Amino acid sequence: MLTYDEALNLNYYKLTSYTGWINGMRFLIRREVPEEGDAIFHAWVWPGPYIFDLTEDSKKLDTTAPFTNEGKQEIVDWINAQYEEHQELWSHDHKILQ
Repeated sequence: MLTYDEALNLNYYKLTSYTGWINGMRFLIRREVPEEGDAIFHAWVWPGPYIFDLTEDSKKLDTTAPFTNEGKQEIVDWINAQYEEHQELWSHDHKILQ
């Protein structure tokens, strides 16, 4: 499971995104700044082993949250919930190239 501390601090996301892997589930967290409004976190999860750009969009799940410490906790909680709720997708027996 991903912890709040493992998701790094807010300043990190001002420079780059954070990717990781939890037992077959890949994830990406990044900061986005819309043309109007405040910055947000945007997070995705998808079945490994492929990187984000090589995975079909239809296999990705995503969410957003405010770019705050509370929003970071929302993202961490969401990623962990996706892992628990969709374990059949992260199984090593799952055929990714169907």
